[in-house]
Amino acid sequence: ALCHGPSLPDTPPCLGLAIDLACVALLSCYRHCATLGQTSMANIMNIDRVRVRGLFRRFDHDLAFPSGESVMIVIGPNGFGKTTTLRLIDLLFSQSIRRLATFPFQEIAVVFDEGTILSATRTTEQTRRKKQSHLPLTLSLQRGSKRKKFNPPTIDDTERLGIPFSAVEDFIPHLDRVGHHHWFSKDMGEMLDFDDVLAYYGDFLPTRFQHIPSPNPDWLQDILQSVAVRFIDTERLTGRPAQHRRKRRDIRHARTVRRYSDDLGRSITESIAKYGTLSQSLDRTFPTRLVAGGGRAEGSVDTLRQNLDSIERKRAELEEVGLLEEDPHSIAIPDLLQVDEPQRDVLAVYVQDAKEKLEVFDDLYEKVSTFKRIANSRFHHKQVAVSKKGVTVTTADGTPVDLEKLSSGEQHQLVMLYELLFRATGNSLLLIDEPELSLHVAWQAQFVKDLEETAKLSNFRAILATHSPEIIGDRWDLTVALNGSIDN
Repeated sequence: ALCHGPSLPDTPPCLGLAIDLACVALLSCYRHCATLGQTSMANIMNIDRVRVRGLFRRFDHDLAFPSGESVMIVIGPNGFGKTTTLRLIDLLFSQSIRRLATFPFQEIAVVFDEGTILSATRTTEQTRRKKQSHLPLTLSLQRGSKRKKFNPPTIDDTERLGIPFSAVEDFIPHLDRVGHHHWFSKDMGEMLDFDDVLAYYGDFLPTRFQHIPSPNPDWLQDILQSVAVRFIDTERLTGRPAQHRRKRRDIRHARTVRRYSDDLGRSITESIAKYGTLSQSLDRTFPTRLVAGGGRAEGSVDTLRQNLDSIERKRAELEEVGLLEEDPHSIAIPDLLQVDEPQRDVLAVYVQDAKEKLEVFDDLYEKVSTFKRIANSRFHHKQVAVSKKGVTVTTADGTPVDLEKLSSGEQHQLVMLYELLFRATGNSLLLIDEPELSLHVAWQAQFVKDLEETAKLSNFRAILATHSPEIIGDRWDLTVALNGSIDN
């Protein structure tokens, strides 16, 4: 606060120097913590395979990622359970256990790459009669020889909520209660159980009800939260309702492409704000670091010139993709042969600070530039741009096009790109159902290539279910056939 706030009146010089040195120490600590955060990601587990037994009382499926690959393509005839298998994985990791229990399967087991196995097994009818207060599922976690089990209770969730279920509709008028534990969402067009209501509409409940504890034990919570699983279903153009904390009853009915555009605009605005905050901190401590000797120019004059050129190129690239506003004033790099050593020391500090400021945009730059490049390679006679206002599309003559007026294929392309680049976090698993929807065969043929490129950038794995040979292309090595069901 002292670094960012105005100067204190009558501040002794020694106190001002102490404040400056404290700011330098805090900045150094921030950089160190950021580095630790990056290296710790290497220890996170990944899902390696998924086994399902007794699906529809008929099928046993074993889905394993091909060795060294981050993408798995699930194929099979209609009715063999491609979509259902993806939904089972999603329900398990979204902790919708009550909903999971309604699906017709005997067991689902998730195997992690270091050997841990998480499974949900349907209990026998005899066991269920003995434990009528519990759901007909047993969740277990096996690590080596150690095994933990949990039988989820069918507790009355009014104990967790603290208000009668009938009052939920008073706070969320977009829900119609159709059973003791179930509601129909008029926005999403599907049935929700209590945990779904909390996940999708929790912000609309009074503040005291927004942090309701889960009945799951800590070990189960930890493993379920170790991987971010996201199900991209066939209704992806409508998606989930947007939520606002300031206006709890305000649920926008905008299509997904509009909501994702707004989300991207907010992310860019936040990065610009971080850039400004860091700039203010570095500018505040610039004199102290210069006097303390933090700006000794190392290397040759040519090295310093290359660093200055690199900074200007990077700034131009950020302006080009829309992360920084264009600066109308071009900066001429001085002739360093005419600059004496003390002045080069000042430039060395400037170079160090400029690099650190622009690094704020590094992760976002790679994703935004990839988003624009792929989208513009697909769209014909239209141009896609990105800024703090979000995504904009214009025709060849510069006329703006409403995102919701784009063709379904164009909307699918933008929505899917956003999902892959901005919603897929590190160590996440994407479940993609029928990615070929509304896409021309030429776009389908590029999908797996785009998926693999974005998977490396965002560090995720993906399981996709498809009927399209064009989606597979020449990557039959990535396919897993349900029940060995490759016919012709």
